[in-house]
Amino acid sequence: MTNNLWLQMSGAIAGGLVGSLAGFLANIIRSRLEFRRHRHSVASALVGELQALREHVTDHYLVRLERIAGPSAQPFPYHLFRGERDYMPIFRSLGESIGYLPSPLPRDLAFWYTGFAVCLERAHELNDLARQNDPGCLEAALELAVLQRSELVELMDSVSDLLCRLAEQADKLTI
Repeated sequence: MTNNLWLQMSGAIAGGLVGSLAGFLANIIRSRLEFRRHRHSVASALVGELQALREHVTDHYLVRLERIAGPSAQPFPYHLFRGERDYMPIFRSLGESIGYLPSPLPRDLAFWYTGFAVCLERAHELNDLARQNDPGCLEAALELAVLQRSELVELMDSVSDLLCRLAEQADKLTI
């Protein structure tokens, strides 16, 4: 009788240990997959936003700045890119979620977006100068346009590396 009781108790203990271990492992695997899905979502969203920003700035805004600061400089025009809107809503909404990305990617993203925010402030200032239509402001506006163009070209060149690294993180999701 005690032998049978001992077998039942040891079976229950072994079953409990195996069940607990299986639950523990399943929880670890689920957490890991959830982390990877979140990383994939963050990277994919940022890739979309960065590509849209790069295309808009390169195809529209830099073309206008080239006409202003280029060899055949034209009068400083009023342009539609005022820098007043929030052109980076995805980055702002993700907040601390960029921390899911591997280091140094969050730092590099913050650095790029800070540089873009500075360019937006400069675009707003250029727009204000253009609205004034004051001949005295033309020289300052042209200098600012040249600076804006050079910094935006550098920023748009550096976004390619960020896009590649983000796309790599988005592609790492394997289930």
